[in-house]
Amino acid sequence: MTRGADRAARRRMRVLAIAATAALVAAAVAAIAVRARLTRTASEARSTTTLALRVADRGAPVAARVLLLDARGAPLRMGNLDLFGRRQGAAACAIAPGVVGSWDGLILGHGVAEVPVGVDRCAPSPAIPYGRYKVVAWRGIEYERFEGEVDLSAGRGRVELAIALERAWAPRGALSADLHVHAHASNDSTLPNPQRVIAQVAAGIQVVGLSDHNTNGDLDAEIADLQLDSVIASIASNEITNDRIHLGVYPVQVDRSAPAGGAPPYAAIASATPQQLFDIAHAMPGDPVVQVNHPRFRVTALYDGASWDGVAWPPPFPLSFDAVEVLAGYSAFNAPGDRRFDESVRDFYTFVDHGRLIAPLGNSDTHDLNWVLDGATRNYVYVDDPRVSPFDERGFIAAIRARRVVATSGPWLDVEAAATQGATPTAGPGQGLRATHSVWLDITLSQARFVHTERIRITLGTPTGPALATTIDVPPGARTHHWAGPIELGAADTWLAVTADGDTPLPIEQTGSYQQDRWKRPGVTPFAIAGPILIDVDGDGRWQRGEANLALPAPKP
Repeated sequence: MTRGADRAARRRMRVLAIAATAALVAAAVAAIAVRARLTRTASEARSTTTLALRVADRGAPVAARVLLLDARGAPLRMGNLDLFGRRQGAAACAIAPGVVGSWDGLILGHGVAEVPVGVDRCAPSPAIPYGRYKVVAWRGIEYERFEGEVDLSAGRGRVELAIALERAWAPRGALSADLHVHAHASNDSTLPNPQRVIAQVAAGIQVVGLSDHNTNGDLDAEIADLQLDSVIASIASNEITNDRIHLGVYPVQVDRSAPAGGAPPYAAIASATPQQLFDIAHAMPGDPVVQVNHPRFRVTALYDGASWDGVAWPPPFPLSFDAVEVLAGYSAFNAPGDRRFDESVRDFYTFVDHGRLIAPLGNSDTHDLNWVLDGATRNYVYVDDPRVSPFDERGFIAAIRARRVVATSGPWLDVEAAATQGATPTAGPGQGLRATHSVWLDITLSQARFVHTERIRITLGTPTGPALATTIDVPPGARTHHWAGPIELGAADTWLAVTADGDTPLPIEQTGSYQQDRWKRPGVTPFAIAGPILIDVDGDGRWQRGEANLALPAPKP
C-alpha cells in the first residue's frame, strides 16, 4: 500500500468512527426523549375516579381508619414494608392532604378526604386500583365498626362515601392517652412524625407522649401544622433506653438546638444499672413522671431481667418509679400457657398490697403502622378539665400521679364505691373512701360489639395478700353489663381493684399483626384495669398498709 493510500484509509476510518459516534449520540438522545415523553405522559395522567370520604360522629367529621378489601376479602395494602422487612416505617404514602395510605388502610386525620383512585404518586402505584371494594372503618375502641361497599371502577368521577360512626360508649371526665409511642427519631421506627400524629388522632387518642429512644421530643409542631390542635395535645417525653430496662420520662424539656433534644448523653445510659437509670431520670428538670415500660416483655424488661416472681417482697430491683405499664402493646394478651395480662396485674397488685402506690398504665409502644397500632392499649385519665385546647398538662400529670386512670385494650370500666348503698360521696379509680365492715361497689362495663369481655373480677387486699373477692360473668354479646353489691372488708385498711377481660382476640386490623406475625399468637385480647380504690377501714383519716401511711381525704361530693 502506498503512503497516499494509507492516509486515505485512515481518513475513511475516522469518518466511519465519527459517523458511528454520531449515531450512538442520536440514539441516546432519542431514548431520552422517549423516556421524557413517557414520564410526562405518566405525570400528566389523571385519575378518572376519586373517593370522597367523610367519616362523622353525629354529623361532625372525625379522624378514623378506613380499610378497603378486594373481591377475595384481602386487605388492600398501601406502601411497602421497609422496617426490618416486616414493618411499615417510612414507606407509607401521603396519598392526600392529611391522609396516610398505609399497610392497614387509609388513615384520615380530619375525617374528610379526596383520595385519588387508579393513579397516584405512591410507591407502588396505584395504591388503590380501580375496582369494587368492601369497606371497614373504625375509630379506636369507643365506636362500632362500619361496614359497607364502594364502587371505584374507572370513569366514575367523584364517588362519595359517607360513613356515620356509632358511638359504643363515652368516658366522662377523662382524656384518652397513649404515653409511649415512637417515630422518626427512634432508629427502630423511622415513621415520619406527621404520620404518627394522624395515626394517633384516628385511634381517638387525645394526649400523646412521643417517647423516642434517648431523645427529648414532642409533636407540638406537627400537630399545629396539621391543624389538629383542637383534638390532640402532646406531652414532651423520652424513653431512656439501654439493654436492661426502658423508662418513660415525661414531661421533659426539649432543647431543639441540642443533640437528642437535650436528652441525657447516651454514654451515661448505655451501661448504667437500673438504679443509675432511675437516678438519671429523676435528675431531669421538672420533676417528671418516671414510668417503667413493658416490664414483662421478656427482654429489656425490669421484672423479667431481675427474675422476679411477681410475689416476693421486696422485689430484686429499685422501686424508684411512679407508674408502670400493666398493659403494654407488645405483650397485650392472655393466651393458653402465657397469660401475660394476668401476670402483669398480679405484679401490680403486689405493689399495692405492700403500700407501694404506682399508676397502672396502658400504652401502645407503637413503632410502625402495622405491627402494634396506635392506642392498641391506652389510658383514660380522669382530669378536672378534659379539654386539649387549652391543655392542662399540670393537672393531667397530677392525675397520673394520683392513679386516676383506667387502662384498657377494649372494654370500658365505670367503677364507683360508697360506704353503703346510695351513700355519698363515692370514690372512683385512684381515690379513697372511709368504710367499715363492707363497701358498696357499683360497676358498669361497656364495650363495642367487636370486643368480647367474658368476666369482671374484683380483687381485695386481705391479711394474706391480694385475693379474688368475686367474679362476675358477662353475658355473651352484651354491650353493657351492670353489677352492684357489697364487698366484705376486714378490720384493717385495705384496697379493692376491678379488672375486666376476655379470651377472644380483637380484630387484627384494629390492633396490629405483631402477635400473629412474630409469635403465632391469636392476637390482642380484651383487658381493662381501673386504678385501685383505697379504703380507710379504721376511720382515722389515713391509709396505712405496708410501707404506706398517708392522709386519705374524702373524695369530692
